[in-house]
Amino acid sequence: MRQIGTYMRKLWGLACLCLLSGGMGVAMAAELPHPGRLAPASVIPSEVGGGAIASVGPGDTLYLTVFGQQELSAQVTLDSRGHITVPFLGDMAVGGEAPSGIAKRIADGLREQGYLNNPQVAIEVVRVRSRIASVLGSVAAPGRYPIEGTLTLLELLSQAGGLKENADDVAVVLRKDDNAEGGQRRIEVFVGNKRLPDRTIQDVALQAGDVIYVPQARQFYIYGEVTRAGAYPMESGLNVMRALALAGGLTQRASERRISISRPDPDTGEQRKQRVKLDDPVAPGDVIYVDERFF
Repeated sequence: MRQIGTYMRKLWGLACLCLLSGGMGVAMAAELPHPGRLAPASVIPSEVGGGAIASVGPGDTLYLTVFGQQELSAQVTLDSRGHITVPFLGDMAVGGEAPSGIAKRIADGLREQGYLNNPQVAIEVVRVRSRIASVLGSVAAPGRYPIEGTLTLLELLSQAGGLKENADDVAVVLRKDDNAEGGQRRIEVFVGNKRLPDRTIQDVALQAGDVIYVPQARQFYIYGEVTRAGAYPMESGLNVMRALALAGGLTQRASERRISISRPDPDTGEQRKQRVKLDDPVAPGDVIYVDERFF
């Protein structure tokens, strides 16, 4: 009984293919999309700009083209198992495969089951959802970006419009790792050398699911009798004298002996104010205040 059912399905498939090759079939195809095919108005424009997709996974959307058989074109999305539904061939597991390999399998299936003699099949990846890296923080265009083939951290930052002026030199890559505490590994990468010019800029290949965070550069604050009060980025070995220079120097009313720093207490978090000298170090978050002279 199963053999008879299989034989009848093949006959029905061949009959449909013959009808679709004629005028009446074309009219029917215009009204009734094939199984797995979306109506033309629902076709998703490709968001993959250049680059080769090494493999596809759940959530990715593919557009299947059989050359010379427009009615067999189909737009399909991989389900959570990595499966798609292909016209005439039914369910196929394609997760982890390259688009070219999927196209060959579909062509082989159409030929082996007698639907077409020499089918030419192409697969276009129109939406990538399985291989995504996210970038957040001090970049021009934070968001989610597809990993096409291989993608490095510096390449992703370039796609995201580059670092903002207030970005730190160190980016943090958060990567899934079952062996790490909390199931996530933290990788710090030097992506700039504004603060440490001698430091070599680093790069790392990204993996699907990576989350990149670029924090703002650590800052100190300076107010009072200085030329340009405000927030300034930290530097290596920063002291009070260098901080004053960054702020444009002292005004005529300033007193070098009345400079203080407000700094949070490491135990209580309370702001503690203390007088400092020009060679005293400055820490991230410090608030420097320059008071005026008495006379």
